[in-house]
Amino acid sequence: MRKINKIIIHCTDSEFGDVETIDAWHRQRGWKGIGYHFLIGNAYPKYENYKERLPVVEHDGVILEGRPVAEIGAHTLHHNLDSIGIALVGSNVFSRAQLNSLVKLLKMLIKQFNLSIADVYGHYEFNQWKSCPNINMNFLREEFFQ
Repeated sequence: MRKINKIIIHCTDSEFGDVETIDAWHRQRGWKGIGYHFLIGNAYPKYENYKERLPVVEHDGVILEGRPVAEIGAHTLHHNLDSIGIALVGSNVFSRAQLNSLVKLLKMLIKQFNLSIADVYGHYEFNQWKSCPNINMNFLREEFFQ
């Protein structure tokens, strides 16, 4: 197993998506598959759900496995070797179910890999041109982990 030193949170910048959809998008970019290790779904797993405004409520906040954690991710340039990538489906607004699942997943991974909340980052903290995951990381670290 590779050494994990950090967890990096992303958003998909799409209003819909599931592992299969994100996997297809990443393969179109020439990657070997989905770059994230985990995906936290919203109520619109497929484009059809979003287009027709037919939410799949039970999908909202579901933690989905992407790339196996044992494999190096493809989510943050120069930081993939020792990190886990988590993406929230969405752009700027995330549901309470998604945020609750994110906190639950972070607590599990922090414990599993002997990390601290200081080892959890937003993608924008590694790339000044990004706003992803469009979450105030200081607020997340302070409000949910103090």
